[in-house]
Amino acid sequence: MPLDILMGLPPEESLLHDSPHEYLQNLQQSMLQAYSIARRKLRACAQRRKKYYDVKVKPQQFVVGEWVYYHYPRRFRSKSSKWQNAYTGPFLIVRIIEPSNCVLQRSQKAKGFVAHFDKLKNVMEIRLIRGYLLPNNNPCQ
Repeated sequence: MPLDILMGLPPEESLLHDSPHEYLQNLQQSMLQAYSIARRKLRACAQRRKKYYDVKVKPQQFVVGEWVYYHYPRRFRSKSSKWQNAYTGPFLIVRIIEPSNCVLQRSQKAKGFVAHFDKLKNVMEIRLIRGYLLPNNNPCQ
């Protein structure tokens, strides 16, 4: 406080620190302790959020070599989200990363990216995609 600069520290506070160097060391130590407590609490919160998210995850089984659509909603101005296509693709599943992620690739030369199973939807019709004939997964036929 500015008053402390003019008048000096009160007797009980002047005994806490002998020098500015000691004050800085104590301040640094208390800040490190506060940061470690914050990191611990944030880690626990993240684990708790992940646990509750994983409870709600729909169990889906995907295999390597399967074609899927990737949920990637984009907002266009002056268009209702009802009329927009929220899925892009199709993408090929290149690798499964347990328990709930996979690597997708649009073509053989494209760079793969990691996606969560919740953002994937099976390709359900026969189509010619980039020279590949997709299997018929349609249960109606």
